[in-house]
Amino acid sequence: MKKTGIYLMALVLSLTAACIKLEAQSKRNTFSTDGWWEPAEPPFSPMVNDDNSITFRIKAPDAKKVNLLFDEWDVVPQAMIKDKDGVWSVTTQSVAPRIYQYVFEVDGLKVIDFANPVVKAGTSVYGSIVEVHGTIPRYDELQDVLHGDINVVKYTSTALNRPREMYVYLPPQYTMQNNRTFPVLYLRHGGGDNESSWINDGRAAYILDNLTAENKAAPMIIVMTNGLTDGSWAGGSTVEGMRSLEEELLKDIIPMVENRYRVKKDKGSRAIAGLSMGGGQAFVIGLRNTDKFSYIGQFSAGILSDGKFDYEKYMPQVIGNSKAINDNLKLLWIGCGTKDPRYQGHLDFVKDLNEKGIRNEFYDSAYGHEWEFWRQQLRDFSQKIFKNQQVELSMADPLATPETKALYANLWLIRDKGVLFGHHDYPSYGIGWRGDKDRSDVKDLTGDYPAVYSLDMNRINQTKIDFIKAAYKRGGVSMLVWHQNNPLTEGPGTKYPVGTAWDNTKVVDQILTEGSEMNIKYKKILDRVADALHSMKDDSGRPIPVIFRPLHEHTQAWNWWGSKATTEAEFIAFWRFIVHYLRDVRSVHNVIYAISPQMDEVYTDAKGRLLYRWPGNEYVDFLGMDCYHGRNTQAFEANLKAMAELSDYLGKPVGVTETGLENNHTADYWTKDILNPLLKYPVSMVIAWRNEKPEHAYGPYKGDVSADDFVKFYNHKFSLFEQNVPNLYVMPEGIIVK
Repeated sequence: MKKTGIYLMALVLSLTAACIKLEAQSKRNTFSTDGWWEPAEPPFSPMVNDDNSITFRIKAPDAKKVNLLFDEWDVVPQAMIKDKDGVWSVTTQSVAPRIYQYVFEVDGLKVIDFANPVVKAGTSVYGSIVEVHGTIPRYDELQDVLHGDINVVKYTSTALNRPREMYVYLPPQYTMQNNRTFPVLYLRHGGGDNESSWINDGRAAYILDNLTAENKAAPMIIVMTNGLTDGSWAGGSTVEGMRSLEEELLKDIIPMVENRYRVKKDKGSRAIAGLSMGGGQAFVIGLRNTDKFSYIGQFSAGILSDGKFDYEKYMPQVIGNSKAINDNLKLLWIGCGTKDPRYQGHLDFVKDLNEKGIRNEFYDSAYGHEWEFWRQQLRDFSQKIFKNQQVELSMADPLATPETKALYANLWLIRDKGVLFGHHDYPSYGIGWRGDKDRSDVKDLTGDYPAVYSLDMNRINQTKIDFIKAAYKRGGVSMLVWHQNNPLTEGPGTKYPVGTAWDNTKVVDQILTEGSEMNIKYKKILDRVADALHSMKDDSGRPIPVIFRPLHEHTQAWNWWGSKATTEAEFIAFWRFIVHYLRDVRSVHNVIYAISPQMDEVYTDAKGRLLYRWPGNEYVDFLGMDCYHGRNTQAFEANLKAMAELSDYLGKPVGVTETGLENNHTADYWTKDILNPLLKYPVSMVIAWRNEKPEHAYGPYKGDVSADDFVKFYNHKFSLFEQNVPNLYVMPEGIIVK
């Protein structure tokens, strides 16, 4: 029996295994990715139409009545219509471009749009969000500008005895300008919101990104903390709640911000503002601490609209001292929408402040108690604060001479006054002459020298150095470009381009190998460069500042340091090697280091090309571009625009280091093709390449078709030549160079 049972069990197991095997063999893989890459279907809801009307849909087959509640203020229910599939829909009238909130009302129950993942949320979810774009980008939407970062920081509140978090917005300049410090706006949310609301609903980061890109607001850090104290929206508006929040701000938040981030620590660099509940907090805490804040902004604060608001209860012995408030504050900003129930109270509140002699600025517009108004308030308030802040610049050489730092500061500031015109090799030769004393083609036309003298460091000699001394004595600027020979292939008997700058035989990797033959040889080459730079001194023996372009047009393949002959890492290391050797080994301290990619076309990413193989802010002082765009003024304008935007982002002066048409000018070339774009996108300088002979002439000269137009260019108040430049070698006020 036992053997029989064993045999039967074995048979069953064998048959079962066979069946499983047959079943597995009979199954087929039916998984397929077909259809994954078909065009996306139109959104179910919401759908913004071409005329800026919006179609909303919700599937609710069993509902009896469905309404759309659209916008935050003046909401009028809009009846929706059900189709045969149980989908309710409605299309609004055309609306203005901005951000809108909405919910559905389904048989009396308010629900969000579950087909739309974008919602407005704070201490609860309030509704769904739809964004309507216009033909012109809105001030509060994501634009093609440089963007800052948002940090979420955890901390423990001493006053509330619990862990909290805050959002910190860092402007785009913060990452690149490592030695710069920034002012701080402490921005508070309203009741029912939280520390994320100014980012998510208020679009604070987008607003400041866009404003700083247009130079309408100073780059600033924004700190957004939680203004709730006990879980209720009213807790942050009580006297006790505000005292706790004040203690948290002064003892925990500000010290942590000033320890963790590069911020200015003077009261002139601090502002506090907020909306609704946060507006009351900003007003009260700010006025109680005018020794710490210079700017206060409150938007639609409820407690301040209450005619029974007790100043002495919230801020004892403060409001009666109008002189102290006026002396300590640069701005007391008050705003409220005309449709807000708090509006009349705000009018009375402002009247009371005026009667007390407290200076303030009041702003209103046709909105209710809603985010569109507060976003606009932040946009406008941020443009009024932190004006006339000291400009902080940093150079690759912290030990640069005072005159070099002064020139650097003035190159930064000059763009607001005009553009320095320069010409390559202008005192050496021109059309029909060579070596004439005190002459240049520009001077033949205008009686004045260019403001910038560009020359080649290759084969530098005493004649060139004397030209630099003469230009400096007259108040002009000298720039050195270096068409350096290939150190691996140069030598007697070579035939162009072998051994020249145009020989792109790879050699940089050998130069970077410490102790190698090329490394030793190149250091000797740099020694000769250093000797020449040291010999550039004025009559008093002080070093003359120069702008130095050691590795120009590195985006191109024609040179041995460029895109074909070096990797990105090699080029960056090579640039740093040159700066380090001249600055740290040979103690050259009269140089402004300029990088200048070639930018001849319209590029899909002009900023990216300008920053191609960027060696780092701590190794570059000046961003130039060599732009031989022909008659494609669109390319010139697009690249100027990108360069001007990068100037503020990098904290570097910028300029056109080479340009011009090779003996192919038009009669209005200088005013139309050059000056007009520079008026739109001002930079520090524009330099025309050399005039060697009529068929190789880039600048103006007598007899050229553009000669008369160049005189018009010269006479324009925006073009700066030697006779009308300010003293570029004295440090201007309001600026510091590190």
